[in-house]
Amino acid sequence: MVTPSLWSFLFRVYIVFILSARADAKRPFSCTGGVVYFTAHPVDGLLYQNPDLLHDIYVFKCVTTVVLTSGDRGTGGNFSLSLERGLQEAYALMAGLPISDVTQGEETVQIGTHHVHSWSLNELPNIQIIYLRLADSLPSGHGYAMHGNDSLAQLYSAKIDSIATTDSLARYTLRDLKEVIAFILHSRKPTYIRMLNHKAVTSAGDKHAEHLDHADHVVSAKLVQRVITGEKLQANVQSYGGNNVRKFEANVNSTHRDFGRKANAFFKYAAYDEHMCQSLDECSSGFYDGDTGSLVDDDVRYVAQYLGREYYVL
Repeated sequence: MVTPSLWSFLFRVYIVFILSARADAKRPFSCTGGVVYFTAHPVDGLLYQNPDLLHDIYVFKCVTTVVLTSGDRGTGGNFSLSLERGLQEAYALMAGLPISDVTQGEETVQIGTHHVHSWSLNELPNIQIIYLRLADSLPSGHGYAMHGNDSLAQLYSAKIDSIATTDSLARYTLRDLKEVIAFILHSRKPTYIRMLNHKAVTSAGDKHAEHLDHADHVVSAKLVQRVITGEKLQANVQSYGGNNVRKFEANVNSTHRDFGRKANAFFKYAAYDEHMCQSLDECSSGFYDGDTGSLVDDDVRYVAQYLGREYYVL
């Protein structure tokens, strides 16, 4: 017969066990403070938010980048995983850490009620990338057939109710995405938040206007800005120009060390992105993969210009 005192003892043991299990559970982030970057595609931070990204990795040693879409330009197979590997190798290079197996440090972490893919440097776990793996879109905001024509722009404008991940493991509503972003920012408590141009507009029709930014860039930034405002978060917020910066004067001097480091990081990534130019000469010669009819991203067309520029949105 179990006496009341024994029941009380067993209950206390159970509570201690539950609390211990919670304490030992894997936390999604290993540091607070520093900086959180938000990008639409894997390559965005390397092109538009660098060399600030380089400096932050060096100074803060607590850098989280959240990549919202796969950035696969409607390409199937394992291409999106290749882009992730390229980004991870670029981060390792910027951190000055050689790695023999870039897939080390990959895991699934819980962000609120959602499970997402995460990668961090084993030697420096405070350098982390979170992948939401949402469907990529055309610059106009229209989705690719490969991904059921889903896109962030259509979700943001309420043309669709939810958007699928490219690994088919989840679907996100607009509310889900806001909750994920809010959870990340509340948990990470960053001193700085960096995103793309939330003040830009997207194409109104079926065709992408040359003077407009990629819809994924704009919508990803607008989502982050809405969360910051709605949650009344306190941080230093910086937005970055996207595709349009190619029209401005170069402000990352090609003779400065920052230019070389930015270019080296990009080309480390580009080795895993078959659509990208693979050298400064190739990028400067007007490289464009014309074999892929749907590939019209300015990210691909104007790499040489982006490597020499980084502009803030005021």
